[in-house]
Amino acid sequence: MGLLIDVVKQGFGTTNDGNTARRFFRDYQKTAEITKIDVDLIKHFAVILQVLSSGKAINIDGFRGYCKETAELFVHHYPWYNMPSSVHKMLIHGADICKHFSCLPIGILSEEAGEARNKDFRNTRERHTRKTGRLQNNEDIMHNFLISSDPYISHLKPKYNIFKSSSMFPEAMQLLITEEMKEFEEEEEQIEVDQEAPENLPDPLE
Repeated sequence: MGLLIDVVKQGFGTTNDGNTARRFFRDYQKTAEITKIDVDLIKHFAVILQVLSSGKAINIDGFRGYCKETAELFVHHYPWYNMPSSVHKMLIHGADICKHFSCLPIGILSEEAGEARNKDFRNTRERHTRKTGRLQNNEDIMHNFLISSDPYISHLKPKYNIFKSSSMFPEAMQLLITEEMKEFEEEEEQIEVDQEAPENLPDPLE
């Protein structure tokens, strides 16, 4: 697969980053062949992680059932291995947590945005702050970050649609509430209403 797993990178931790994880789960069949882990279990985890990180609203009932199915698959194939606490929280309590934060998709609450601004922090500190003391230095950093996060300034920046449905598993798409899904559900409801409406009503004027 061409992946470096648990290799130390000087000054940057290890090679276990998001890109490695995405490649690991995208080629789940090859991953299962190498690791000897059940292929269905790996795909189930890949679908769950895609749903959680999508930034889209989640179908809570469908997601709860899929997580339960994954937990049963885990226990069936590997009863000798104690389920890690993080996996337990995701599979057993993940749907309840998503429901609790139903006002926002759970993917929006990730640390990805904060981590992505690390390079902005370094650039701002090096080129746009006073070097006369730590207080002035940190004050200028905060001012720059407040300016860049202002809603009006953010509105002027070009928007990039990072949600690529083509790169997601069909099972993951079924667990999301996208605009296409909403339109489809509304059309289905309208069809049901039309079918339930009586066809040959007597004319009250006759």
